[in-house]
Amino acid sequence: MKQNVYDYSFQMRRKRAKKITFITVLILSVILFLILFLDFILFPVHVNSVSMETDVVKGSAVFVTPIIKTPQRGDIMYVSRLDKLPLSPPQRILNTLVMFFTAQKYYPFGYTDNMTGKPMLRRVLGLPGDTVFMKDYVLYIIPKGETKSYTEFELWSKPYNIHIYSIPAEWNGMGSCGDMEPVVLSKDEYFVLADNRIEGTDSRVWGVVNANRIRGKAILEYFPLNKTRIL
Repeated sequence: MKQNVYDYSFQMRRKRAKKITFITVLILSVILFLILFLDFILFPVHVNSVSMETDVVKGSAVFVTPIIKTPQRGDIMYVSRLDKLPLSPPQRILNTLVMFFTAQKYYPFGYTDNMTGKPMLRRVLGLPGDTVFMKDYVLYIIPKGETKSYTEFELWSKPYNIHIYSIPAEWNGMGSCGDMEPVVLSKDEYFVLADNRIEGTDSRVWGVVNANRIRGKAILEYFPLNKTRIL
């Protein structure tokens, strides 16, 4: 019977045990660091829809920071799933790790095919206390405490593009509603829109977004590399 050196060497067994302990602690430390980093500092998001075109195209990737969860008007924010499906702590941790290494493209738990069953990037245009309405796909805003209405572009100094194209009169796509009656936003409520006003679903379809559903602000588009820019 072949002898293993660890069978009779106490010193080597102890060294091996220390090495295993060190590697285990290192792996756990890295996992803990990633979880904390992703929860509080920065995480990547892969854009897998055309909802934010033309500025943020399908196939691109952006960095989102959870440090900024209170949006300013015009900010692109990462909105969490809206169906409120509960996940256990181990499921949330595994989701966090898988989503980090896949740039938010895959998550093993809680995914559904419902439009509210996955996180999404959307532009925040209505703030708490605002009154908002839409004409011909352009949002009009009466800011809190005022009586005059402004277009969404008048209230946001940084330019952005909205994607609108002609559609057949008989087609009523999910996100294609171009006119909307006034909506008054309450405390902690935000009105978010897709830049692609025809194909994107947003607050026109599933209503206002509560502040606790906003996970962070998109700050940098880093892929494709030739289109890297601050958002």
